[in-house]
Formats: sequence, C-alpha cells, structure tokens
Amino acid sequence: MAEPSRKPAAPPDPEQETRIIGRPFRRVDGRAKVTGVTRFADDLAFPRMCFVKLVRATVPHARILSIDLAAARAVEGVLGFLTGADLPETFGILPVSQDEHALCPDKVRFVGDPVVAVAATTEDAAAEAALAVKVEYESLPTVATVEEAVAATDDPIHEGGREGPNNVHKRVAFDFGAVDEGFEEADLVLEDTFFYEGNTHLPMEQHAAVAVPEDDGRVTLYSSTQTPHYVHRALTRVLGLPASRIRVVATPNGGGFGGKSDPFNHEIVAAKMALELGRPAKVTLTREEVFYCHRGRHPVLMRMRTGFRKDGTIVSHHLQTALDGGAYGSYGVASTYYTGALETVTYKMPAYRFEGLRVFTNKPPCGPKRGHGTPQPRFGFEIHLDKAAHRLGIDPADLRLAMIEEPHAITANWLQLGTVGLGRCIEAVVAGSGWRERYGRLPPGRGLGLACGSYLCGAGLPIYWNHMPHSGVQLKLDRSGGVAVFCGETEIGQGSDSMLAALVAEVLGVELADIRLCVADTDLTPVALGSYSSRVT
Repeated sequence: MAEPSRKPAAPPDPEQETRIIGRPFRRVDGRAKVTGVTRFADDLAFPRMCFVKLVRATVPHARILSIDLAAARAVEGVLGFLTGADLPETFGILPVSQDEHALCPDKVRFVGDPVVAVAATTEDAAAEAALAVKVEYESLPTVATVEEAVAATDDPIHEGGREGPNNVHKRVAFDFGAVDEGFEEADLVLEDTFFYEGNTHLPMEQHAAVAVPEDDGRVTLYSSTQTPHYVHRALTRVLGLPASRIRVVATPNGGGFGGKSDPFNHEIVAAKMALELGRPAKVTLTREEVFYCHRGRHPVLMRMRTGFRKDGTIVSHHLQTALDGGAYGSYGVASTYYTGALETVTYKMPAYRFEGLRVFTNKPPCGPKRGHGTPQPRFGFEIHLDKAAHRLGIDPADLRLAMIEEPHAITANWLQLGTVGLGRCIEAVVAGSGWRERYGRLPPGRGLGLACGSYLCGAGLPIYWNHMPHSGVQLKLDRSGGVAVFCGETEIGQGSDSMLAALVAEVLGVELADIRLCVADTDLTPVALGSYSSRVT
C-alpha cells in the first residue's frame, strides 16, 4: 500500500502580524535588575561559607624559592592554604595555549600572578593572612617590549608553547595575489609605522566565584563568566574529576566585553578550596585584581606599505603586526590572525601580504576585548589612507567612496562578504557633518576627521572543533500551560534571555509571563559555547 504523500509545511506568512517579535516589550530580567533583586556572583551566600584571597606576585619575572606560611597560619579564622603544588595541571582557553596554572608552582611571569590562596572565616581575616604570607623570589630578566621579547635571552618566559626562538608565541604569514608586481605598478608607495597602546575592560561588576562542595566528591561553581562550558572543561582538566561531577552555573553578568571569556585561576582555586575544606568558598576580586586578570586589547606595533594609483585605488598592500601578548596565551593565537584577516573587507584590495607575530612579555595577559585583534590595524590603516589622500590631492571621503568593496564580493584573502552599507554611511556622515564645507577650513587647533570600520555578524567560532551541536534549546511543556526553556547560553547584558523567551513565546503562542528560563547551567542545559564574538544575539 502506497504511503500517503506528505506536503511540506507552509512557510510563515511575512504579512502576518507578530505578537511579541518586533514590538516593544519589557526585558524579562529588567524588573529584577532595576529593583536590585538580581543576584550576581558576589551576592551569593551559603551556610559555612569561607572567603578566599590570592597572594599575588610582587615582581614581574622570578623563580619562587620559598613560601613561608607560618605567620599567616597564626591569623585568627584562617582555615587553609593552597599553593601551586596542589594544582599542578595547566589550563587555557585554546587547545594550543594550555600554559596557565591556577597558582604558580615554580615561577611568576607578571606582577599579579597568583602564588598562594588563603581561606578564612571572614574576608578581612583572609586578607590579613594573605598579607602575612612571605614569598622569596629569585629575579629573572624582565621582558617589557616586543623588541626585548624577540631578542636573545637565557630565561624565556615559557619553555614550551612557543613558535620560534625566545619569547615568540605565534608567527603567521600569508600572500594573496601578486603583491610585489602591484607595488611595481603603483604611482605612489606609502610606508608607515604605527603603535596601538592597548587598553582593558572596565565592567561594573568585578569577577567573582562561589564554589559549593556536594556529596560524592561533586562541586558546583557559580561564577561571573561568559563561557560556563569552557570553565567546566578547565575545571575537569585541573581538578582531575570526571566532568559529570562538576557543575558550572554562570550567574547574571555585570558586564564582560570579552574580559570574562577565559577560564580564570580564581574560579579553579575556589572549586579546589571548597573540595579541600568541605565547605563553600567564595572569591571576589578587587578592581586592582581585575586589571591583573586583564585579557584586554593587545598593544600592537604595525608596519604598513601600500601601493596606490593616482586615482587613490589600492593595487597592493603589505601589513606587518607584532602583538605584545603579556605573560600567557589566552586567545592570542586567534588575535594574531585577526590583526590581518579583516584588513581586506572595507576597501578593494586586489593583492595583500600579511605577516603577524605575537610575543610573551612580563605583563598581565592580553585577550579577547571587543573584536580582538581587528581595531588596532584599522586605526593604523585609516590614518594611512588619510596620508595617501593628502599626498594624492584627493578628499579623504572621496578616496574611500571610490574604492569601497562591493556587496557579496570575495576578498583577496577569500572572505565572502554579505551586505556592505559603508558607502551610504560615509555619504550620510559627510552630509550631516558639513564635511564639504568644513574639511581643511577650520581655525588652527581644530580639525575634522573621517575613519571607517567593519562589523562581522555571526563570527563566533567553536574554540574546539567537534561534530556535536554548538548550542541548543530544550523545551518542557507543562500540563499547567507553562513552558520551561533550557539553554546553555549566557546573559551578559546583551538581552539574550529576553530574545530566547520572546522567540519561544511567539512561536508557541503563549505569553512571556508563562515562560520559565533555565540558562547557563552545565548540569541542566544543553552544551553551549558562551557569549562572545557575536554569538547568541
């Protein structure tokens, strides 16, 4: 008997009005946040909870000779200590950069590197005991700049995990098109050197984590993190526990911007201390300690050489970048690629050469701040274009308008573009600013400038490649009419909880008030890789 034919589901009618999507509605977490009900990581408290403080290095590069805990043990309320010997396994966010320790076992690499963890019944007692810990160091040569990093040294910052001699972390080099021939054909070849100073995040909420031990050697970590799944992986590696015995819950996040995308030593220390003491352990970083965590934007030394025709169009471009990565890898390998990968997406560039270098220095480690790797060369290249416009006698706005890359073009380095609205944007800025009337005509000390950038949507890649879903949503429909939504992604202020609830309510035809969210919990939700690089929203 023939099976009945199955007609495909009709596509949604674009004319049909939506009830929620595209219409104003109150954020699902809005009332709790404005009334102070939201509980961030530092708001959490549990019975018998102790407080943890980290003793941090006071020298930038040194071997640890001895640690004296005698005076610290005498402080009233002290419960225990951890040192690097208690946590020998390394960790890191990228598979190729497993170069950090929760506590330094034998060597410190920047001022602020954690050496000892102290637990006490009160935060004041933990802080007093931390000040009483005595650490003896043998100083090593300090590496402070890119130039010093690539110079010969007998004491590299890392013995392994390097690409090349001394303190070189990563080298990349690519040629796309006939670069040298393009320079030979150019009417103007312009060379420039730029340095981007670097900067760091300043979220309203500092990092904080609370670990709660449970029966059968299990532990739950509540943390202010953008990536609970990766924190879970790091804990599994360093603690040596089966993944099924570790639970990570990302608490509501008071700002991240990339600075809470790594797994951090304080999270691992809190979990280990809770397991050792058999009681909850909380660590809340001071603002100074947040700066030690850093993961901010890399300082980058850039050299650019570009060939132009008389009409201002580019025929060839050569970019060299040298990133000051600080003491550890973090996302640095990716950042190195990113300093060159997006150079081609704004303007037509038929031939392109890129050489990138990242080095270790004795500073807090840089990382994935807001488009990591891409703003630095964009800053340099836009100044470079202004200089070319001046040399060629072309208005800087007209120079850019004449060579904007086409929508859906394939760039020299094989990137497929989507929509490109840069031309309309420049025209609107030129008209709105009175550019034609004001540029070059302002009094001394006053100026008018124009610079452009690009934005990639949906750029977040998985940090480790696999064939499993990289994000997912599970729904539980209750007979009472309520809908529970389980999703592993993290709300960091960007509205992902509201988006998730609105989509489910719209499709199922229920009200937002009927939605219950369970998010960012590695025990209860499907695997999801976190909120970063335009993922989630």
